[in-house]
Amino acid sequence: MHAFKYTIGGNQYEVVIDSFEGSTARVTVNGMTLDVEVEREKKTVKIDRPKVVVGAGPQPERVKPQGSPGDVKSPLPGVIQSVRVKEGDTVKAGQCVAILEAMKMENEIAAMTDGTVLKVHVTQGQNVLEGASIVTIRG
Repeated sequence: MHAFKYTIGGNQYEVVIDSFEGSTARVTVNGMTLDVEVEREKKTVKIDRPKVVVGAGPQPERVKPQGSPGDVKSPLPGVIQSVRVKEGDTVKAGQCVAILEAMKMENEIAAMTDGTVLKVHVTQGQNVLEGASIVTIRG
């Protein structure tokens, strides 16, 4: 229970908030009990994202996964938009092996080492968690 005193237009009001459930508050104003609908302010979150223009100027760096050089892992949770390699393909360090959509951005997932793709662990449209194996490469 919270009590407040307000002065509005020279008139004093004693307001007690008796309860609050969902968007309805039960309040007592100068001894009179009322149910009041409360509209809560919606919190907005601004996310700064780099603007990418195809073919224009420098582009954001490719996402570099963590882990051992042969195991390419997802650096964040998302959806596999495309797989750019297949088992048996030869790849170079820095080559894009998959596109991962995360937070409405497409991220190129790059090989960390030169080698041959031994195993592709994902398919297009698959949801992956951070740290999930995407491909395994052996030199």
